[in-house]
Amino acid sequence: MKNSYEHLPEDKQEQLKRAADIIVDTAKPDLLILFGSYARGDWVEELAEDGNYQYQSDFDLLAIVKNESLAKKIERKTSLNNRLGKLIRTPVSLIAEDIHFVNNKLSKGQYFFTDILREGILLHDSGKLELAEPGVLHINEIRQLATEDFDYWFNRAGGFLKMYYFALSENELNIAAFNLHQVTEKLIATMLLVFTRYKPKTHDLAKLLRITASVNPEILPIFPQGTQKEKDMFELLRKAYVDSRYNKEYTITAEELKWLCSRVLKLQEMTEQMCKEKILSLNKE
Repeated sequence: MKNSYEHLPEDKQEQLKRAADIIVDTAKPDLLILFGSYARGDWVEELAEDGNYQYQSDFDLLAIVKNESLAKKIERKTSLNNRLGKLIRTPVSLIAEDIHFVNNKLSKGQYFFTDILREGILLHDSGKLELAEPGVLHINEIRQLATEDFDYWFNRAGGFLKMYYFALSENELNIAAFNLHQVTEKLIATMLLVFTRYKPKTHDLAKLLRITASVNPEILPIFPQGTQKEKDMFELLRKAYVDSRYNKEYTITAEELKWLCSRVLKLQEMTEQMCKEKILSLNKE
């Protein structure tokens, strides 16, 4: 693992240091690691005409603590996320895992964590925890797992898409919204599992997209955030998992659903293309 982020512009270095200081001071992780696009150097940012960001890569950070209870506590720390959002101009995506989980995955050669070990930048180390030596999966096993994950999750997304269209045709708009959320979640799961074999236990599309963007920044333009309307539209989709079923105040129009579906169809196309290319590349190794 590396320990320098001098490849980043000075402004990004200052933001990253401040973000790390806030996390260490507030959550007290034993290890804090920068991974993803800013660690690799392939982050992306796109400004809209009004000067707001149409989309931008996050600082992807992994906090490692001594047990699962502490990891869950960090994940639920809304005040920490709010503070980071207010004080750091670059979005911060923070994952918390316990050392036993991480070392178990490392020893099995789980490539989300082995890639972090290889590409990541260590920002903080209490000296109390030690990461395991990574195991190595044979290329044939990686290819088989990636193929099985693609076939299962991509087909699941297609099934929910059929249910979305049926609900829309019956003017069951809230049911359509839930199914469109499920299409999106399954497509993201497809990409995450094919590329990393890691999928966190969450239905939050915002979090899932941030993690996926740490691997494939190309996904960011799918759901642009440059205008308030774009943010509101994505929020309708994100909230559909719970609110479309249980909140009588949740409403969505057919026009909003069709716009969101146009974005999800782009995600479907990207997922199929990128995952097939990834699996094909494994056949050549």
